[in-house]
Amino acid sequence: MERVVLAFSKDGTAEKIKRMLEGSRFDVIAVCHSHAEIMRIIADIDEVLVIMGYKLPDAVADDVAEDLREGQKLRTIVKSEQSEMISKAAVVIVPLPINRQTLLSSIELLWGTIERRKRKTNRTPEEEKIIDKAKLYLMEHYHMTEAQAHRFIQKRSMDTGGKFIDTARMILGI
Repeated sequence: MERVVLAFSKDGTAEKIKRMLEGSRFDVIAVCHSHAEIMRIIADIDEVLVIMGYKLPDAVADDVAEDLREGQKLRTIVKSEQSEMISKAAVVIVPLPINRQTLLSSIELLWGTIERRKRKTNRTPEEEKIIDKAKLYLMEHYHMTEAQAHRFIQKRSMDTGGKFIDTARMILGI
């Protein structure tokens, strides 16, 4: 289960969001009411999602985003007029009104990017070479750009349900 920390100044709002997450793969590990409390709870957690409103008593969303480490992400749930006040590009905004499906889709999208980043960094140098060779083969024989070759391998992997590296090997015949 993916870990989530909720941070809202009002208990009622946090409780509504917590209920929306029930039955999903997201585990609410804490409900916080201040920036300091968030930082204390997530200090030793490498991957966590903080969901908060625009403002807490001691900080706004930009302040919280600034203090997060890699693997720690922030989603803000705000009124549309408040979204203009958030300047950090790292802050992903979910506008009100919100329903369960919108919230879950937004979080799934974020965790998907984290999972893709983890898979990419888990490749060995040998696997990276194989992937580069497969791209080069596609570029030379089918006059693709590097981005087109990457997308071709990616799409073929998705269509067959195979791993990216396995598709690259198949292209090279190894």
